[in-house]
Amino acid sequence: MNSSLSAEHRRLAALRATGLLDTPPSEEFDRITRLACQVFGVPIALVSFVDADRQWFKSRVGLQVPETCREDAFCDHTIRTTDVMVVEDALADPRFARNPLVLGAPHIRFYAGAPLVLRGGHSLGSLCLIDTEPRTFDTAQQRQLEDLAAMVMAQIDLQCSNARVDESTLLPNRAQLLHDLVGLCRTDPGGGRVLALLELLPHDGLMDAVRAVGMQPIEQLTYEAGQRLAQFVGTGSRVYHTSIARLALVLQPDHAPALEAFAHQLLGTFAAPLSTGHSGMVINQRRRVGLAHFQLEAADAVDVLRRANAALYQYPAPDTAVCHYDATVDAGYRRSYELLASVPRALMAGEFRLVYQPQFERATTRYTCVEALLRWDHPQRGPIPPGDFIPLLEKTTYIHAVTQWVLDTALAQIRAWEDAGLVVDVAINVSPRNLEQPDFTDSLRDAFARHRIAPSRLEIECTENAVLTEGPTLQGINAARALGVRVALDDFGTGYCNFGCLYGLSAEVLKLDQALIRPIGSDARALDVVRGMVQLGHTLGYRLLAEGVETAEVFDQLMLLGCDQVQGYYLSRPLPPAEAFEFVRRWNRLVMPE
Repeated sequence: MNSSLSAEHRRLAALRATGLLDTPPSEEFDRITRLACQVFGVPIALVSFVDADRQWFKSRVGLQVPETCREDAFCDHTIRTTDVMVVEDALADPRFARNPLVLGAPHIRFYAGAPLVLRGGHSLGSLCLIDTEPRTFDTAQQRQLEDLAAMVMAQIDLQCSNARVDESTLLPNRAQLLHDLVGLCRTDPGGGRVLALLELLPHDGLMDAVRAVGMQPIEQLTYEAGQRLAQFVGTGSRVYHTSIARLALVLQPDHAPALEAFAHQLLGTFAAPLSTGHSGMVINQRRRVGLAHFQLEAADAVDVLRRANAALYQYPAPDTAVCHYDATVDAGYRRSYELLASVPRALMAGEFRLVYQPQFERATTRYTCVEALLRWDHPQRGPIPPGDFIPLLEKTTYIHAVTQWVLDTALAQIRAWEDAGLVVDVAINVSPRNLEQPDFTDSLRDAFARHRIAPSRLEIECTENAVLTEGPTLQGINAARALGVRVALDDFGTGYCNFGCLYGLSAEVLKLDQALIRPIGSDARALDVVRGMVQLGHTLGYRLLAEGVETAEVFDQLMLLGCDQVQGYYLSRPLPPAEAFEFVRRWNRLVMPE
């Protein structure tokens, strides 16, 4: 008796370890039950799992109820044998003549069941056929049913293999989550759910931890978290391991306060430290939950994991613990991504163009340089503000192709102007990513040769972080200077550069940011700050260029302070090439007639 009970406990443990109980229907299993009905001409075919006190149907054709009492289940008899069990007429069989499923719905008269047996010998249930009329079932048909049962077992093996189960946590993985979502769409079409995505470590913290301690402690942490989470939700939801240090749950929707409270309670289950194996090392965790509502419709269900991931990054505040998906924020991000993806086409189609803002030189009272500024005329969206696409470009390798286009276009333009009688230099903006490229200097040298322009005619503007950074970025700047290219420190005074840094900057020009310049016409303290920066810059050998000059008063103040160059709307807006040419030539002729 004890041995029998022990065997049943092991069988039930094996059944539950498959993770298949109470999961949504799946087309892989339903395809087999439909085929069984067609092959044998029966109205009902089931994939039945025999649990402790019930039989639950993973797949069912011709039967409405999802489960029945185990005490009445024919399949409870099937799992006790290794052969196909056939009951040709239930009313004539003493075991089933008074069975409620025979005397009442679904009025079983014929039953044939092939046991579903794991490799370890444990019977999970059966693939069974049911008819409301008595019938015979010969040996050939029994072999056919066994073949179909083997197909069911192949699906079970697949879903329990590493293809559907994460090896490190033994939890169903992302593929299984997507599979289950498809099944839910079939059982409750149009219904609402919420996907909760628990992030145990933020991406930057995860990368730091992996570098420091390797993957094993992270996997151990995720395993322990999965165990805790499974205990917390009980049978209310499956716990999925969707990616490194991320777990997911599918929840029933509720009103906002209840869902918020649940999310905080969920995070509270991880208040105690999580084990990281034998090392004893503490990993700094910043746990967050991303919540995304969705409808049980194919397109919505397929996209919900992406939306839950997006929710985790839609909140800039690092201490935000519960992050709700915001469709407006997500739409803006996706538009930006789509815009970025269209850059190669835009380069080929000629959608980019340069405008030129003249820079006034105090010493000569002439315009001696123009800054080339990138513009994008999108065929569908119209003009794209530079602030919308340039920061995106700088995060990708597209910045290399775009900067090369800007360099070639700007040098070609000043060559054309010089051939037309106007000698003027050009400044272009360069990203730190460009400077880090080993062939950046070669591309400059080739461009100068191609356009017959001396390197001294080009100025590259770099942000503070590029000029102050050690390593490849600084090497790129120094190599450009060695060619004869001028280097300007852009947006000076608004970043982390301080006066002490000025002793060793790899730049010739300090470009004072417009945030410093605009107030000096009305703010005495702002004027004193700029005066001090100009004087110190000159003392250390730098040229000073002020941008954002929008009024005559500010212009006059800068001239009195001795600022070497200025640019801004007071003098000229950025102009298309032809207009820039006429503007600069006309002014320069006025102050220095030919």
